[in-house]
Amino acid sequence: MKNKIIYILSAVAFLFTTSGTLVAQSEEQIEKFKEERQVYFTEELELTDMESKAFWPLYDDFHNRKMKLVEDERNTWIYAHKNADNLSDKEILETLEKGYNLKERQLELEREYYQGKFLEALPTKKVLKLGKVEWDFRRHLLHKLREEGQSKRGQGGGSGKKSDATEPLPMGPSPCMP
Repeated sequence: MKNKIIYILSAVAFLFTTSGTLVAQSEEQIEKFKEERQVYFTEELELTDMESKAFWPLYDDFHNRKMKLVEDERNTWIYAHKNADNLSDKEILETLEKGYNLKERQLELEREYYQGKFLEALPTKKVLKLGKVEWDFRRHLLHKLREEGQSKRGQGGGSGKKSDATEPLPMGPSPCMP
């Protein structure tokens, strides 16, 4: 039983380490990311000036709150994984409960914004498209990072082979995914 739980925690921890979230970035990198995201989303969603003014404060709040929940969830799984041998079955079950509660809170947050707040700023079709634009933006960033990595390997040695990095898991609301 304990081995199964440890295996589940290990798998979940692995998924979170490959989810593509921002970690320990400089202020300059964060600002560059936000600027690039804003340009990308604005173009892809074809936001008007009025929509943009209403949308971006909401989206920034949503993104910050979601990233806090994602970080808390990831830290929960990392802690459990690192301490699995020292945790009792009860503590492991409590950790599982905490992790899944954090995941449920992420879904509740997505519902609050996608089925409420974003609809106050954007037409329904643009809210639906937002989930796909989020996913496409992450793919765009991964592609860009891979290209940068390949050009650095080409200049500084290395194999020059394409990266085997996996795509991140979708973080947007599931109903909006293609």
